[in-house]
Amino acid sequence: MNSYKRFGPDTLAPWLIDWGLDNRSAMVRIPPERGGGARLELRLGDASANPYLLIAGTIAAALLGVQAGEEPPAPLEGYGYDTSRAALLPHSLSAALDALEADTALTDLLGKDFTTSFLTYKRDELERFGRHVTDWEFTEYAYHL
Repeated sequence: MNSYKRFGPDTLAPWLIDWGLDNRSAMVRIPPERGGGARLELRLGDASANPYLLIAGTIAAALLGVQAGEEPPAPLEGYGYDTSRAALLPHSLSAALDALEADTALTDLLGKDFTTSFLTYKRDELERFGRHVTDWEFTEYAYHL
């Protein structure tokens, strides 16, 4: 739930869909090393992400791009937080779940049973959170009582 609180201006977390060569503000960074040191860095996931699901989703999305013959846009140069230069990632868990459900190619590749179970579980998490009174809410509004 709180992973999405880090998305937005002045957070230094990637919240736009972009990539760059050695650009530390891009969502996907490809450092200049080549040969045995070649790699890419996906700066999106945080400590609360399930690493297996993160890796599976990343590989599935890459495979879909390769199969479709997609070409990446030009690499990001300079400041990586300009919304006029790149699309925004979903800014809430609810929006991310809706985006996952709408991506039928990805859900087909990940498996209908898995996707349905995952979406059901995470939407239940959202519903439970919506019924919970947080410490912030209590502190913010309790003085009115």
